[in-house]
Order: sequence, then structure tokens, then C-alpha cells
Amino acid sequence: MNRLHSDPSLLVCPDFTGEPYRASRATFLSATTSDTQAADLLRAVWVTTNTSLCAQWQQQVAEDERLCGEQQHLAEEETERQQQAICLEEEATKADERKKNCAKHLPIPVRPRLDCTDDEVLVSDFALHKIDKGQYVELYCWTNVGLQEVHSTYRTRDDE
Repeated sequence: MNRLHSDPSLLVCPDFTGEPYRASRATFLSATTSDTQAADLLRAVWVTTNTSLCAQWQQQVAEDERLCGEQQHLAEEETERQQQAICLEEEATKADERKKNCAKHLPIPVRPRLDCTDDEVLVSDFALHKIDKGQYVELYCWTNVGLQEVHSTYRTRDDE
């Protein structure tokens, strides 16, 4: 089947009674058919041919749409395959990077930071009074052991 290049439904039936179609009408002329009947026969042949060409055109358009849809579907599948290949390649690259620099990719635990300013440091009243007076205070009062001792023996005014 030959491929049609234009829509035959847009064609207009020619006037077969005119001078250019005299030779075509002459083949149909006989003792029983007149010139007008020959023109009607030519018109009927043209209409039948045009109807079959219109049906062929519709099939051709439907086939073109189907092929276009298939090509679009194949292109989408190819794009998806390429994206998956890129993702796999990126994951492989990240895995290699993790293997090479494992210390760099260690998870950092999410814990609250200990802040030294949150806890009040208890210093003995004795040491504070000496500092206020500008006197010498032993270093022991400021060490961890000294601060723990002050914390364990600290008494409030209610206890007195």
C-alpha cells in the first residue's frame, strides 16, 4: 500500500462534464449511455476511489499515532534506564569513597553537649571571703578534689 501525502477528504470532486474530461467520457459513451451518464459514471468512480483513499488515510494516521506513542514510550524507558544507571554509578562511587575514607564518614551521634556553664561551681565561702579580702587562697580549693569536697560538705542556712 502506497503512503498518502495529503488528506483525500479535502479534495473536491471535479466537474466531469467539462472539456478537459471529454476523452475520459468518450470511453464510456455507447448507444445506451449519454454524455451526462458518462460524467455521472466518472463521478461515481471518483467518489468510490476517494472513499477508499479516505479510509486508507485514516488507517495511516492511526498507524502513525501508534508508532509515535511506541517511540515516545521507548524513549521514556530509555531515559528511566539511564537515570537508574546514573544512580547506581553514584551509589557505587559513594560506597568506594566510604571505603577509602571510612573515618570521614563515621556517623556523628546526636547528643546534648555538656556545657560547663550549666552547672554552678560551688566554692567554699571561706575561699571566697579570702579572695574578696585579697588574701592568698590555696590552689587545693580550685581543684576537682577540692570542689567535690566543698560540694559534699556544703550546708545551707536551713541546716544551721
